[in-house]
Amino acid sequence: MRTVYFGRIRVLDLSGESTDRDGASTDHRPQTNPRPRLIISSHRNGAIDGHQVLAAFPRAQFLISIQLIRSWFLRLFIAGIPVVRPKDVERYNLDPTSVASPVEAGTAQLRRGGDLGIFPEASSEWGHRPQPYKSGAARIACTLLEEGIDLEVIPVGLFYSTPDRFRSRAEVVHGKSITIPARNGQDRSVWEAEVSSAMGSALDEISVNCPDEETFERIQAKALNVARRTPGRAATFAKAFLDLQRQGDAETSLDAQHADGAEAVSDVEELGPVAATLLRWVGLGLMWLYTPVLAAAALAGSRADGRNTVTFFRLLGGFAAVMVWVPALIVAAFFWPLVIGIGIVSAVCGWLLLGLRRFRL
Repeated sequence: MRTVYFGRIRVLDLSGESTDRDGASTDHRPQTNPRPRLIISSHRNGAIDGHQVLAAFPRAQFLISIQLIRSWFLRLFIAGIPVVRPKDVERYNLDPTSVASPVEAGTAQLRRGGDLGIFPEASSEWGHRPQPYKSGAARIACTLLEEGIDLEVIPVGLFYSTPDRFRSRAEVVHGKSITIPARNGQDRSVWEAEVSSAMGSALDEISVNCPDEETFERIQAKALNVARRTPGRAATFAKAFLDLQRQGDAETSLDAQHADGAEAVSDVEELGPVAATLLRWVGLGLMWLYTPVLAAAALAGSRADGRNTVTFFRLLGGFAAVMVWVPALIVAAFFWPLVIGIGIVSAVCGWLLLGLRRFRL
């Protein structure tokens, strides 16, 4: 569902490690004694963020709010280690002792040599900078380091060109492993604060972190324009955004700064907004066979309580419609195979058209 909505998730690897052909980090860890990895990620787009991180770390388990796995339907999309937050206790009248604490659950996963994903902001928000980071990730790291466990901590930045639009760009930035400050005899609380600060600084380096909303909107628009105009695999929205952010949104052109300076920007002029909108409607029109699914997704998205939850609501509504509509299409294929076949080919063409680099949102 993630791939259908966004397309293939690009992974920009800044760690210096090798990557596989799909962009995800190649895991060369010994299977008998793997080194545990604590993956700390920015949180931009609600429950869908975990699926984005999985594009780079497919074996990761996440600490997730218990509200996300309370129904069988949600469990079709989400799995992880349940955490009862204070607001969950009040909202659902739950006993917080019925599940392990976040720190206990996280350390248990890492002691087994697994990958653990955490969103230190605790909740997502579509804004110009991260929300305040919580200390849970630092507490987990300090606990394991005290036990002598060789832990790797990896920061991950998530980028969306338009978080609430079908077939917009979604990219993951795999940062360099964080150097955890040594304790040096300090009090545990002081050490945890230093570790938390190091984690926050590493995340800020590879995440959306603008001084104000106006700057964020300006960089967002410029980065999208750069990604549209840059040819081939060098067309990465995340890299363009980070370049602009580090430069303080300098007005100088980034034309020669993509793909480590190896690629040049296309001389073709950018499509105008009218042409891009028209082509987008053509792409959606070509998907006429799946109109009920698109309509259900749009209706569900309209019920979202914020821009950062629209995609997740759309995926839920669209999947519910798929469960009904696809069986109906299978039956219809026995009676009108040519019509259904043409509709499927048309839908694929529309999906590909919506993902064309030069006008993709």
